[in-house]
Amino acid sequence: MPRLVRTSCPVRAEISRRFFLAMERLVELNKVASLEAFCTLHGLSAPRYRELRLGYGVTPKPGYTPRYKGIELEAAHYLTANYPVSAKWLLTGRGNMLTV
Repeated sequence: MPRLVRTSCPVRAEISRRFFLAMERLVELNKVASLEAFCTLHGLSAPRYRELRLGYGVTPKPGYTPRYKGIELEAAHYLTANYPVSAKWLLTGRGNMLTV
């Protein structure tokens, strides 16, 4: 049976972009020391998120395509459960980024 080839998903890309926008804002507000600190605290792979930031971050590297498709569900959970980031905004882009 042939392998299913995954194509990029625009919804996943937009959620990933919003994740990095929220991370930048949390760093500005001193709620998080850095992306690395967030990853370490929550048991996420810092190299993975550094690479994803190159493709989806606030200032993505032009023409760069990360090996990973987007952020993990766990990262979205930790971001919205432990910090004042709106889950609705993260998933849909609607409403305010911050809940406070």
